[in-house]
Amino acid sequence: MAVSDASRLGPTTFGLIRACHPGPVAAVTVSAVGLTRLFGGRRREALRVGAAVLVGQLAIGWHNDWIDADRDRQAARPDKPIASGIVRADTVRNAAVVAGLACIPASAALGRRSALAHLVALASAGSYNAGLKRTVLSIVTYAVSFGLLPVIAHDAHPREEATPGWAIAAGALLGMSAHLLNVLPDREADRELGVMGVPQRLPPEGSLVLATALLLGASATIAFGAGGLSRRTVGTFGASCSVSVVTLLVGKRLGGRTPFRLLLANALLQILLVSRTVERGALSQSRPSA
Repeated sequence: MAVSDASRLGPTTFGLIRACHPGPVAAVTVSAVGLTRLFGGRRREALRVGAAVLVGQLAIGWHNDWIDADRDRQAARPDKPIASGIVRADTVRNAAVVAGLACIPASAALGRRSALAHLVALASAGSYNAGLKRTVLSIVTYAVSFGLLPVIAHDAHPREEATPGWAIAAGALLGMSAHLLNVLPDREADRELGVMGVPQRLPPEGSLVLATALLLGASATIAFGAGGLSRRTVGTFGASCSVSVVTLLVGKRLGGRTPFRLLLANALLQILLVSRTVERGALSQSRPSA
């Protein structure tokens, strides 16, 4: 958003939108809704999942910017609304608290298993913000939170069977890849401030190589896990790998936060690819119409 957008929205609203990390909020929410429908969830169940994931992502995004405010000021980051003075730290904190409280009824509306998965995913993400980002466990929190996203989507519709293992594994692999790419632009500043998660301990090229391997692993898991071994799934895997490789090559060339943003777009494309090319019977017994 430009300065004119801030004037039109008001500085506090503009600052809160920036502080919530709107790109990841939108991508994760849309992915959750798409997965719910892909797994056979009804529209109302997809909407409930979308609402719960949305408020959860808002809470985590605001919590992240609030808890990192001092570090962002030290790093003189102009892209952070608290550090640049667009919005007060206590305003972002209060927004995080309100969104966090809203997660309780929003999660409860999903049903027991889905609600539990959502709350555990939020606790994992919150632990990253609160300090695990500084340790080798940083990547584990992403694996847990992203790995549970398919569970939230799958179990929002009452059913006996457990969430497919391939979906959980693919979510975890995508999450770890996202973590590596998201940190790259801030790697040097983080190291100077003592933040030593996995991406800060690896050389930049090492993070890119590992992120690529994880993303290709997710592509294989999605294609063969969802559809088994067949010509169709081999074709799905080839298309999925092509999308993943192009994502990282373009992202590396453009630099900055582009690799991470393209990975979020890639996750949405993977869901679309699977929904159009993999046998539906491997995902659900039937799709309700409403």
